[in-house]
Amino acid sequence: KKLALATSPDQIFFAGSGLLLLSEEECVTLYDIQQKKALATLNVGRIRYVVWSADMQHVALLGKHSITICDKRLVQQCSILETIRVKSAAWDDSGVLIYTTLNHIKYALPNGDSGIIRTRAGPIYITLVQNG
Repeated sequence: KKLALATSPDQIFFAGSGLLLLSEEECVTLYDIQQKKALATLNVGRIRYVVWSADMQHVALLGKHSITICDKRLVQQCSILETIRVKSAAWDDSGVLIYTTLNHIKYALPNGDSGIIRTRAGPIYITLVQNG
């Protein structure tokens, strides 16, 4: 299927049935394929990865040094800035985002709370979180 868009996104991410996240230089747009219109736009820096929670209620937008947590309609819940690059992230079943930097395993909650779970000697890449 071909879409005629007003802008040309740098990256396109899945956002649920019939929805896409279009990532540009300074913003991310939630786009409805059936209605052929933008539902919401959020001003954030360049996004590298998008991680959806299992129930698709929350999304983590991962940048080089930042994480922005939003709800499914792209309403920003919180933003976290890191001095070291964000490597990976995954949601657990209770709605906690677990993410890694070069030396740490960290957590973030949609309300903005975050912290260090463990310090590591080297990087680790998270793909799935099970059993809390």
